Order: sequence, then C-alpha cells, then structure tokens
Amino acid sequence: MKTLLEILNLSTEHLQKKCVDEPRLSSELIISHVLKIRRLDIYLQFDRILKDDEIQNIRVLLKRRSNHEPIQYILGETEFYGLKFIVNQSVLIPRHDTEILVDTAAAYINDRQLSVFEIGTGSGCITVSLAKKCPNINITACDISDTALELAASNAELNSAADRIRFIKLDILTSVPDSKYDMIVSNPPYISREIIATLDEQVKDFEPLNALTDGSDGLTFYKRINEIIPKVLNPQGSVFLEIGYGQASDIRQIFGKKSAAIKIIKDLSGNDRVAVIN
Repeated sequence: MKTLLEILNLSTEHLQKKCVDEPRLSSELIISHVLKIRRLDIYLQFDRILKDDEIQNIRVLLKRRSNHEPIQYILGETEFYGLKFIVNQSVLIPRHDTEILVDTAAAYINDRQLSVFEIGTGSGCITVSLAKKCPNINITACDISDTALELAASNAELNSAADRIRFIKLDILTSVPDSKYDMIVSNPPYISREIIATLDEQVKDFEPLNALTDGSDGLTFYKRINEIIPKVLNPQGSVFLEIGYGQASDIRQIFGKKSAAIKIIKDLSGNDRVAVIN
C-alpha cells in the first residue's frame, strides 16, 4: 500500500530521470486526473491510501509522459482563453501566444455584426474563443482534416458556441469558400522545414506536422491568403494572422502591394506575433 504523497514523490522522481519538463507539475496533473480531484486536493490528502487500480492507471499515464508525450494529449484537454478544449494528436495544442491573435481580432470586432472566415481551425480554439467573446459574429471555419473538424465541432458544443459557427472541409491552397467575409483570421502552418528538425521532441514527434509546417519556407499560406483576398474578403475587410519569429518583413513584402496598412503586434516576449492587414 502506498500513500498519495509516496506516489507523488515516486512519480516526480521517475519523470526527472526521464528528463521530462516540469516533472512535479506533470505528476500532479496526472494524479489529479486519475483520481478526479483538484491539484490542491493532492496536498490535502497526503495520507490517502491509493487502490491498486488507481496506481496502475497513474503508471500508464506516467509511461506516456516519460516518453515526452505532451501532457495535454495525455489528459485529453487543455485551457485556452479561459475555456476548456478537448485535444488529441489530430490537432495542435493551443498556445497562450495565440491568445494575442484572439485579443487583437476581438478588439477589432467589438460588438459589431461581422462575418468571419477562419483558415485551418484545428481544435477550434480561435473560432470558439472569438464566438464567446464577440456574440454578434458568425464564423465559417475550415480545415482539411475530418478528425480536426469533428473535434472542433465538439469544442464548439462544449463551450456553447455551436449556433454561430459553421465548420467546413476545405483545402485553402486549392479552393476558396463560396461566400465573402468581413474578416479572415488564421494561425497557419508557418514553421519552415529547416526549423522543424530543431523543435522540442514533444512538438515534432507528437503534434501534426501539416499543422506546424508548410514543408517549405513557412510562407506558403500567407502567399495564398494574399492571392485569394479579392475572392474571400469583402471591401474594407481585414485579415488577422499569427506569424512566426522573424517573419514580419516577409509579411510586409507579401501583403504590401494590396494593402494600405500592415500592423505587426508583438507577444509578451517581444517577438512579432500577429499581423493585421487592412
């Protein structure tokens, strides 16, 4: 028989030996998930004796984490923009940096009744967050992955936003939607093929590569969006894009000929993160 404190310490020690990031936090999250308690409750129940099946379930998840699988995939959920999202390996794990894209777009929308088109919805985190923040908008969100679209629809239902979001299967590199919109928003695959190999194994070995990289210079989707603006965006419409490190000058060059104004917004680390094209 082992107590909760013993299991926590053994789990942390195991993940430390496997060089897992934040081993204590990962152990807390796995244990609280299996036992269906809050992380705080772990520290209020140190003397609790765990059952054999509870210990076994914890060990199964610890093994996955020791292989550097992201904790979000192990738990099957994560938080983004104050909302809960279901995630699996068919979609990228939402990053806090992307909340800057949502904040920027939401500030532009305010309480206006606008139509929005999202390119590459993935888990639906951007679309669902915008729908919750801006109740007067209607969104069409596309992706090429059936499993991603199913997951995004589930997240829209989970967060009571499904009534204002339409999910469609569409390859934006070869097709365009059948309507025009007041806004385009996207966090496209922008990591170049040279950079992919240098990423942490938690990212490159588990997250979907086609959502991370275009397999080229990282600019393919930006060039395509610029190309289809006349077919997709209403006059006086705006485009909101997440961009990668060092891509601001490329974005200005790609969109400069068709745009009167391009604004680059930095993240909390001072890196270029969002491009707004008017």
